[in-house]
Amino acid sequence: MNGLNCLITGASTGIGKEISIELSKFSDHIYITSRNIQALEQVHDEIVKNNCKCTIVPLDLLDKNGIENLARQIFKKDKLLDILILAAGAITQLSPINSINIEEAKEILNLNYFSNLRIIKNFHPLLINSNNANLGIISSVRDTYKEQYWGIYQPVMSALNELVLSYAIENKNTKIKANIFCPKAVNTKFRENIMPGENKGLIKEPQEVAKFIVDYILKTKDSGNVIKI
Repeated sequence: MNGLNCLITGASTGIGKEISIELSKFSDHIYITSRNIQALEQVHDEIVKNNCKCTIVPLDLLDKNGIENLARQIFKKDKLLDILILAAGAITQLSPINSINIEEAKEILNLNYFSNLRIIKNFHPLLINSNNANLGIISSVRDTYKEQYWGIYQPVMSALNELVLSYAIENKNTKIKANIFCPKAVNTKFRENIMPGENKGLIKEPQEVAKFIVDYILKTKDSGNVIKI
């Protein structure tokens, strides 16, 4: 499947980084985005080892103009995207409802939901121009609500999941496929922030998750699925 043009957000660390590297084995060009330019440069060096072109895009997803401008620039240059992976997200801590900081909650909502909404909206013209477009998003789903302290993060991710599932249905008659990937526990900095001191031997490594996601995206003909990893 050489010739693929791809973009990955949150590509500087964790799952986003490993997806970028794994996907570069099958792609012609990948845009990698993050606020951490130094980390992106390291990912870039790994990508080009696989004979894949790579463009570093310093991007703060809370900057609305940044998302719109990037979509316009890529459309002007390439006209299309074949694969769009949304792997950026953040949560600083788990907290009981009565201790939630409202400003922190707003920032989590803006980063994890509204920035992804803006990306999907603005990059839709690029995806629709592909003969086989894939949107994949890294999210979270909870089987039960017996666990505590997820009052900020999980409702936001549930809303994001509904957004992507709606997008999948809206595009069922197009060549765009949209799927949600929900890793249960992965050894990343994201996980360390909320589960410090966790036994790393009991959770997955990001490379394993990335290989599963890339393989699924390259092979699937399905859309609108929530895939637990």
